[in-house]
Amino acid sequence: MTGIDRETALEADATARATRALRDLIMRGQLAPGRQLRQEELAVRFNISRSPLREALRSLEIEGFVRHAPNQGYFVVQLSAADLEQVYLMRRVLETELFRSSRRATPADIGSLRELNAEVASAADAGSISGMLASNRSFHFTMFGLSALEMVLRHVERLWHLSESYRATYLWLPETRNRIVAEHDAMIEAIVAGDRRLLIRLADQHRQASQESVLSLIAQLGANASAEFQDLSAAASSSGKPPVAVRQ
Repeated sequence: MTGIDRETALEADATARATRALRDLIMRGQLAPGRQLRQEELAVRFNISRSPLREALRSLEIEGFVRHAPNQGYFVVQLSAADLEQVYLMRRVLETELFRSSRRATPADIGSLRELNAEVASAADAGSISGMLASNRSFHFTMFGLSALEMVLRHVERLWHLSESYRATYLWLPETRNRIVAEHDAMIEAIVAGDRRLLIRLADQHRQASQESVLSLIAQLGANASAEFQDLSAAASSSGKPPVAVRQ
């Protein structure tokens, strides 16, 4: 490998690392919707040069995580209630197709789902929102992975990415955490029974409850959504109570 090739490879690796790190911070709500992303601060934070950072921001713009405003720079995308309704609409359509096309689950698949839901419950008991988000995501994508529709699955993954930080904030409610675990158990039993219709109906109810909570959050924050969401996101990343409770 020549010096130029090595330099290109290192820059590509730096871009990939910055893209993953920024995406994760946005999904966890640590970079709140509407927040301006200052390149000089991010370059120092990630210990990279501006060139791979710019490429990372361009990649995230394509993915829909950030937007670029001329003469202002990059901002974390802030979804409106209408945007989120469309996210959930697309999720319902695409996830339904994944369930309809899913293969029969093996005992190993069922064991994995039960284990992942136990992790969701453990994270909920510990009050770990980040742990609950990670285990919840793994649970759902293990179910989705029973389908061979890989392109559909990639689109569903993107939709989950876009709304992850919004879902994080309502997980502080104990009734929400308990409901999620119970609904997961019901979906597992539908998969064990091979009842796709029941699974789709349960998944629709599960998703609808999430949608109503997220939209309720947006409605409560109103015009101050960006600033107040920053507070909520910070609370969801620590061990304290959130400043706003979202009613079901």
